[in-house]
Amino acid sequence: MQTLTLKKLPPDQACTYAHWLFSQPNDNPPLHDHTFFELFWVTEGVGRHIINGEERRVESGDLVLIRPRDAHGFTSIAGQSSLRFVNVAFHSALWSALKRRHPSLGGRWFDEIAHRSREHRLDALRLERLRHLAADLDAGQRDPLTTEAFLLSLLALLDRFTRNHARESAPEWLAEARRRMREPKNFVGGTRTFARLAGCSPAHLSREVKRRYQLTPTDIVNEARLTHAATRLASTNLPILDIMAECGFENLGHFYKLFQARHGTTPRRYRREAKLVGGHTTHLTPEHFR
Repeated sequence: MQTLTLKKLPPDQACTYAHWLFSQPNDNPPLHDHTFFELFWVTEGVGRHIINGEERRVESGDLVLIRPRDAHGFTSIAGQSSLRFVNVAFHSALWSALKRRHPSLGGRWFDEIAHRSREHRLDALRLERLRHLAADLDAGQRDPLTTEAFLLSLLALLDRFTRNHARESAPEWLAEARRRMREPKNFVGGTRTFARLAGCSPAHLSREVKRRYQLTPTDIVNEARLTHAATRLASTNLPILDIMAECGFENLGHFYKLFQARHGTTPRRYRREAKLVGGHTTHLTPEHFR
């Protein structure tokens, strides 16, 4: 499996933007992972997206967010029209900078561990809206400001859609309990506090969380803890051990493993990149990411 690394973007570009076409079916499409984030949306046809060992059907209107270390690949399907999609890739430090300035992004979107939680189906109206949002990138304007504007506009578009969908699919008691678990005073208590806030037994909570979110209660607790850890790493000089304990973790190796799985890098490197970026994406250069 190949690892793709973004190291040589031109100084005036903060992302890549490409149109892809898969017309020949492949029973064993090659897989790759990354050191960066990316997203793609299907503009035409039907295909297979193999990600983290699971095969997912994708078709026009599907938008998928990809994290570092996601192992994935694509192929068209025999007897179906060719798979066409647009791909945008950007450095992990840009996502970190956006979360520092907009804390509500933390734990969501590109931070979601379960790949199914990062799949979105856009109707024709929203797909057309996305095409307009990406017009400047398509025209070659891939500077940090334009890239950031695109990402924030895209996430705002998804947020409006998913909020409406969440109200229809998840009961209010569960959605509210998940929201409250993002507070430090709650996530340090782990899954027992989650069940108390939800007002149900741990077994019932586990069933509902799996059914509604395709996650476990522990996944949601760790989601909140690791988002808080990233914020503390970027905004304070507290020792990593102190931040680990503050978030409710007891084992440093376990903390490092979970942090890297969620954020695509180690806590130490995350802090170093955060200081390089300094919260100003307009000053990004390729040297920051080598």
